[in-house]
Amino acid sequence: MNPLALELNEKLDKEYPALLNMLSDLGQSMYYPKGILSQSGEAKSTKYNATIGMATTDEGIMYTDAVYNQFGDQDPSDIFPYAPPQGDERLRALWEKKILKDNPELVAEDISKPVVTNALTHGLSLAGDMFVNPGDTVLLPEHNWGNYKLTFGVRHRANIETYQAFEEDGSFTLDYFKQALENFNKEKVILVLNFPNNPTGYTPVEEEVKTLVESIKQLADKGTQVITLVDDAYYGLFFEDVYKQSVFTALTQLNHENVMPVKIDGATKEYFAWGFRVGFLTFGSKNETVKDVLVAKLKGLIRSNLSSGSLPSQTAVIHAMEDPEFQSQVDHNINILKERYEVTKEVSYRDEYKELWTPYAFNSGYFMAVKLADVDPEELRLHLIKEYSIGIIALNKTDIRIAFSCIEKSDIEYVFETIAKAIKDLK
Repeated sequence: MNPLALELNEKLDKEYPALLNMLSDLGQSMYYPKGILSQSGEAKSTKYNATIGMATTDEGIMYTDAVYNQFGDQDPSDIFPYAPPQGDERLRALWEKKILKDNPELVAEDISKPVVTNALTHGLSLAGDMFVNPGDTVLLPEHNWGNYKLTFGVRHRANIETYQAFEEDGSFTLDYFKQALENFNKEKVILVLNFPNNPTGYTPVEEEVKTLVESIKQLADKGTQVITLVDDAYYGLFFEDVYKQSVFTALTQLNHENVMPVKIDGATKEYFAWGFRVGFLTFGSKNETVKDVLVAKLKGLIRSNLSSGSLPSQTAVIHAMEDPEFQSQVDHNINILKERYEVTKEVSYRDEYKELWTPYAFNSGYFMAVKLADVDPEELRLHLIKEYSIGIIALNKTDIRIAFSCIEKSDIEYVFETIAKAIKDLK
């Protein structure tokens, strides 16, 4: 093992030995090299800097007008250079400030400074690199984002286990989650918690979060190492009286030696900037040495597979977050989604549809899902495309997902009426 990795591991072993055992083999082996990047950083103020892999002139970074003209009057130094592996420091500071504002029970000492990722999928994959060994258990609700299976099941060769999160009547339940944790008898588990949930659009209320966190604490009290990966992709899209802080906050407040909270979030959905691919990964810990070690290892992981994220995308998010009008623009879009949600809620629960489907509880996010009574979801999906020019997602053998985020409010009633008609066609 590289001496730099050993040095980081020794620091962890001294400050937080349980966490060292939570790391995967790759996580333990990872370090941030003292190579070209660090040497370039040290030479940044020199008159003749012959260290960097970029082309410059006496006027600054070299570029072409054809590319630069796409960016208006932005400073070329905010567009063309490499971003640091951890991301632009201005953006990291802005996102940290945002997290603390959104989560009033957190303070800066509770968390690491967010590290920029290439959106949330990259952040989840990095978390898998850091914590998941082949054969480890990743525990998910039955209704989950399908990419988790690719990321953790295929890439990291974990064993994927699921628990039921909804009763037959569509109501949300934590009973099966509690049972799964009570019956868990291995040394380590990776929990993926995604609220608002994709595909169902459910966020727990405050009492449910307390129950969820208490169940995790009880498992950790028994000696199980619990890595909680909090996927906050749809954070902020809350349309009812739900727990509006991130579950990451409640887990970090536990301050339990066997619980490692990790927050993965981003500008993709929160700021309606999907193609920018700007995400963040943040660790929950009060120990400065621990945070420094984890961030160093994370920087090494990024350096080894992506090098760094896109600087133009990061610059765009920085400038947006610094714009005093930006949050009101975000809130305007969220209000449009809330209006669509309210129509979807009213229409989907109508008595006339009770024999055709059962909605799963939803109160947030982009989506809602229903359990079909006696029609095959894939057959229905194809029939809707062919006969009615409507697209839905077939989730499994019983369920479909409908994204009200991309249907105009005035069209929602028609879409559900037509889905009902298509079901009757097939019956």
